[in-house]
Amino acid sequence: MGVSAVTSRLGNLLLRIQLKFQNILNCMKLTAEQSQFVEQTGRFWESTTGSRNAGRILGLLMICEPDHQSSADIVEALDVSAGSVSTQVRHLEQIGLVERLTFRGDRASYYRLPDRAWSKLMEGELQRIAEMRKLAESGTQVLPDSRPERVTELGLIVDFFADEWPALMGRLRDRLTKERT
Repeated sequence: MGVSAVTSRLGNLLLRIQLKFQNILNCMKLTAEQSQFVEQTGRFWESTTGSRNAGRILGLLMICEPDHQSSADIVEALDVSAGSVSTQVRHLEQIGLVERLTFRGDRASYYRLPDRAWSKLMEGELQRIAEMRKLAESGTQVLPDSRPERVTELGLIVDFFADEWPALMGRLRDRLTKERT
């Protein structure tokens, strides 16, 4: 092996050691207030049919410094299992609330909340409204004699939101653009 190859390998090794050391220093230690926010986010997410740990991960990624954390960082900060972090991060990636980052010379993956994550999530509501409309239409085919409002109310609500949601999202985009400038 030539001198340049040895130098290159040594440089890569030093870079990996430096990144690992930075990760150890950067591991987020939550204050009491931050921990309370993370737990509140977890409970909220759980109440909306998500898992509490997914919500806790979201809460952490909303406030962490640096803005990206490795799985090991998340495990340590939240005191959860590596398996749970892996499962929940994968789910959050699928719905667009987490993005994966990698850095040259570091084999770890890092996770962060993507830009405009919350806006994108709310924009996706129009698709869910369309799916609910299909459900309401199917329900009218099997409308019960007693208390048909159990089905018809869904149709009325879906129609309202289908009409209002695009304008609402337009106003939201305008407000966010104004606040960012």
